[in-house]
Amino acid sequence: MVFKVFLCFLFSLFFNQYSYSKVVYERDNLVITEIDINSYQNLYKENYNIDINKTNSLKDLVLINNVINNLEINNAEFINKIDSEILLRFDKKSFENEVTRNFLRFSRIRDEFIINYFQNKLTLNEVNNIFKDLDNLNLPISVDDCIIIKDVLDLKDNKDFIENFYNNLKNNTNEFQIIINEDKYKVCINELAYKNIEKLIVEYIRIKTAEEFETFVYDKTSN
Repeated sequence: MVFKVFLCFLFSLFFNQYSYSKVVYERDNLVITEIDINSYQNLYKENYNIDINKTNSLKDLVLINNVINNLEINNAEFINKIDSEILLRFDKKSFENEVTRNFLRFSRIRDEFIINYFQNKLTLNEVNNIFKDLDNLNLPISVDDCIIIKDVLDLKDNKDFIENFYNNLKNNTNEFQIIINEDKYKVCINELAYKNIEKLIVEYIRIKTAEEFETFVYDKTSN
């Protein structure tokens, strides 16, 4: 009987030590566990297709929680707006998980800086420079609404097309066209090609807004 009690005690001690060992960060009412880190690593891989190590995952989680907590206290209306937008795209079940919820919130906040730059600051010259850095921008052209392809041209240095693309981008339209020897052609951009170009522009804006976003984050975590 004494032996059984002793075994139970050892098991309880081991279980408590094991449970405690799963907590990798605990400070200022913020507790981060090994499970949280694993969840974050999976989210990061799914969203960015990049493997992130545990050290950087922990740093990100602390930073994200501090920013979100600050906004919940000082700008609850903004957080509620973001939550409503997120819930339109994701199911409530995934939103119940705190790591997932804050990851989505933080990503949406980051997107706000990209959207703001795109709407108010992105210039034709910047898009022109983005295209210039490409090896090529081979796109098909057509005279009959892309039913029959007339030719495939490299348009990365074509100023008329770049201006047309920029205007479509800004106006959320898809009337891509070009004039060659006074003949008008439709530029046939399929969904994949458009998304690839869009990714280049988003990544450019992400880099351009990195310092501004870092200042925002620092401000929220230093208060």
